[in-house]
Amino acid sequence: MNDFTQLMFFLAPALLVAISVYIVLQKMLKNDEAQRNFILKKTSRQATVTIRLQAYERLTLFLERISPASLVLRIHQQNISNQDFHVLLLSVVREEFEHNLSQQLYISNDAWETVKAAKESIIMHINESAAKTNAENSSLELARLIVESYTGDGKSNLIQAAINMLKNEAKKIF
Repeated sequence: MNDFTQLMFFLAPALLVAISVYIVLQKMLKNDEAQRNFILKKTSRQATVTIRLQAYERLTLFLERISPASLVLRIHQQNISNQDFHVLLLSVVREEFEHNLSQQLYISNDAWETVKAAKESIIMHINESAAKTNAENSSLELARLIVESYTGDGKSNLIQAAINMLKNEAKKIF
């Protein structure tokens, strides 16, 4: 028994040291893993912020591009009829919207719904203006009516409201 006691006398401290080393190594590994996860999340967050800001920029640009004054000046062609110009305007608005559909992933649902409402109001305004003109007349008549009636009927507030909402959300990212 004397030999067993001596053996335990030497093994007990070694066992305590081994357990202590194990505990310390486990804590170090957990801290290292937590630090790597933090760095990964930080890097991921930075990339996401960049993508989200680009989405806000693209949707703001979309809204500016479909505002009647901008749209008519950019798209107007004098040698086409009101009817052809009407179809062209609608197709450009829809193409611009479809080009930016994926941006809804990076903005709030409220902001997306506001952007969609602004787009729909522009389409409605174009349709209403086209209904007031003779389809065979020059596109200049429709262009003038769209721009003049848009600035006077308060619908321009929808585009500006959507732009303001996008700006406010973008500011919250920081």
